[in-house]
Amino acid sequence: MKTHLFLIIAFVLLAGSLSAQDNKASVSLTAAIYEEEVSGNLDKAVELYLNILKKYPDNRQVAAKALYHLGLVNEKMGKQKANEYFTRLVNTYPDQTEMVALAKARLAALGGSVSTRGTGGLITRRVLADASGVDGVLTADGKYIRGIDWETGDVVQYEVASGQKTRIKNSVPWSKTETALQDQVFSRDGKQIVYSVENSDPNTKDWLYQLRIRNLDGSGLRTFYSENDSYVYPLDWSPDARFILANRSQNKADELILISTTDGSVRILRSNSMDWNGLSIASFSPDGKFIAFSSVREGSSPQSDIFLMTADGRNEVVVAGHPAEDQLLRWTPDGKSLLFLSDRTGTWDIWTVRITDGKQQGEPELLKKDFGYNVLDVLGFAPNGSLYYKAQTNSGHLYFGEVDLETGKVIVPPTPVITRYTGPPSQPIWSPDGKSLLYISRRSSVGPGNNILMIRSSETGEERFLSPRLRFVNQPSWAPDGRSIIALGISIGTETGIFRIDTETSAITKLADGGLFPKLCPDGKTLVFADGPIIWKRNLDTGQKSEVVNVGTGGTAQWLYDLSPDGREVMFQKDSIVKIVSLNGGEPREIFRGKARNYKLKWTRDGHYILARAGSVIWQVPAQGGRPLKLDLSIPKMESFTLHPDNHRFAFSVNEGSKSELWVMENFLPK
Repeated sequence: MKTHLFLIIAFVLLAGSLSAQDNKASVSLTAAIYEEEVSGNLDKAVELYLNILKKYPDNRQVAAKALYHLGLVNEKMGKQKANEYFTRLVNTYPDQTEMVALAKARLAALGGSVSTRGTGGLITRRVLADASGVDGVLTADGKYIRGIDWETGDVVQYEVASGQKTRIKNSVPWSKTETALQDQVFSRDGKQIVYSVENSDPNTKDWLYQLRIRNLDGSGLRTFYSENDSYVYPLDWSPDARFILANRSQNKADELILISTTDGSVRILRSNSMDWNGLSIASFSPDGKFIAFSSVREGSSPQSDIFLMTADGRNEVVVAGHPAEDQLLRWTPDGKSLLFLSDRTGTWDIWTVRITDGKQQGEPELLKKDFGYNVLDVLGFAPNGSLYYKAQTNSGHLYFGEVDLETGKVIVPPTPVITRYTGPPSQPIWSPDGKSLLYISRRSSVGPGNNILMIRSSETGEERFLSPRLRFVNQPSWAPDGRSIIALGISIGTETGIFRIDTETSAITKLADGGLFPKLCPDGKTLVFADGPIIWKRNLDTGQKSEVVNVGTGGTAQWLYDLSPDGREVMFQKDSIVKIVSLNGGEPREIFRGKARNYKLKWTRDGHYILARAGSVIWQVPAQGGRPLKLDLSIPKMESFTLHPDNHRFAFSVNEGSKSELWVMENFLPK
């Protein structure tokens, strides 16, 4: 009763001295506090506080108090968002000194902190601690972050001011073709979406690569571009919505093209013959006169540069040129500068370069150190120049243990080990002598320094990384002599292929143009790899390529096969049946039938056993046939498993997912 009376008195005194607008804000605040402290209806209180922030953000005194109480309510409800609201109060309303002091005290009690790093007034603040469901791009007005729900076709939007999520319902049928959409780009006015799909021609059964346009609610859906021999994905809309800027891969050439949204006609702006050009972001300037993009220069180093051209594809120039890796982020809202990422200082930093009439003005300027690499996590600019982005933290560990392969019993339970970089190590594999463990540490998808080959000493745990001149590495295996690694890669000039990587010097040698999961035979000259349903071998001396086995329809040879340690046989799987065949061909013999459709297969180093893993379940199968034995080891979220040549020690990696946060950088652009 005393609390109730106090709130009424406080409201009366406050109302008498405020303007009409301020009075409404104060009345709303009083009502929210009443629900929180008197009625105890915390959910209702949260709703009222959020509504205050939405309606009265400029009433700094009331908004600051609303944020503080939102923090208190969330703290009472045991929610992590309490830190967000206290931090937002400190960063957004620093002039409200009393409330800021209270918020900082709560942050200290909760173990939180406020990040205001940098110079020149730069502020970075966390908007949302769990942004796992916030996907897409920031709208031009800075109000929403929008993306398509691939399952339903709804547009899911997160309102930045209130933190509320809503949906714009899809009003038309959403087919299986649409659920497999590849890329999406919103028009500059935020009213339309263009996306790419892969569809089957009902007459020829050939695959068609199509672009479709629709309104936010799904109405007005139409296919305006379709081809059966080239993959295309949209990059941007022209400001007048007449064209889509897109990348098209056709006949081993990548093209930057303009596609008319009216009739689907194509204008080629730029073409090169590289296997891969690294072009993933390209953008019209706000006035539509210029196009900026990042790409690898043909015949140059594996690093990419920032390019600028007129909207008709002419007058192409490099801007902010440097031997380092540069990746375009965005045009600034006023169109006077380009924002880009670069590792020219040794870390991934945000830089800006001024542009006037399509030409660089002055030297690039460093804006933000240690930003991180992933350009796709940048969501966009608000009109006031604030940059919204997502910060991803991958979780996972490498584990070591020991097992008795004869009985399937675990001798030493698996325990995590510390690796040089955070996140789950990918594709670990022991060296032939067991003295080293190789794995990939992934910082991002493609780019120097983002797919790092790590070699870990089995004896000391010391780790070192290789530095091959490759933009991308994947599917590594040890050469039989243990002195080099065989892996897929993208090299200088963006050649894709199979490479040998020296474990001491990191020097690379190209062995073949294509193929998946390459492995080298002990003779050092026979390369085995998969291509679709066929397992091939290639003589590296003569270049002769011959088929080992065609797994046929339903086969998964492209990743579910292994080469025997003596290099004489390959093991493969068709559906749930595991078979072995001679490298010289012949009739395969069945070894194992399981219940899982897909097993990841691996020979033991002595050739006596086969390990067949389906998820976290591992079976030991005698290589000459016999009864399978299930290992007493089942690890949820296991990503990969490798057995030491001694048939006892093992290593595996666990992917525990990633944590995604929403952040904003403010007051950092040059005036």
